[in-house]
Amino acid sequence: MEIIITKGKDRNTLTCQRENKTFTSYNLGPNLPNHDIAHYVIEKKFQFNKGFYGNIKSGMSIEELSDKEIIKNLEQEALLAEIMTRNLQAIGSGAAKIDDYISLVTWEANNLNNVQIPELNLKIIEELKIEFDHLCTQWEAISEGDQLKLSF
Repeated sequence: MEIIITKGKDRNTLTCQRENKTFTSYNLGPNLPNHDIAHYVIEKKFQFNKGFYGNIKSGMSIEELSDKEIIKNLEQEALLAEIMTRNLQAIGSGAAKIDDYISLVTWEANNLNNVQIPELNLKIIEELKIEFDHLCTQWEAISEGDQLKLSF
């Protein structure tokens, strides 16, 4: 699946084109797409098939995955992906320290049933942050109308 984030003047757009050429697209508004980039980094690294992008790849739309009623019925892996994504975004922004990532994820994920947290260590977390920072820097460098394309 190809993930395409298009930079607009006042609005950014996320489009996911599946291998069968079907797609889903969503207006992200004026916000930077850091959360969507963090999802990509986490789900790709840990090969989550039921996270945000895994569910899109399987046929769900971005709108469906924004619906609170649908979200609460997703598999636990989707919730773990969200927890890990949110905390990667926190260390990327400086809101949390890289050394705190594992304890933050573990603490939040303790409420999930039957979900195994992937092996995490400081080296892995540093690699995640480097990739996240790199992709966010790429995003910042592109001009209005250009796209950041990612393969999932």
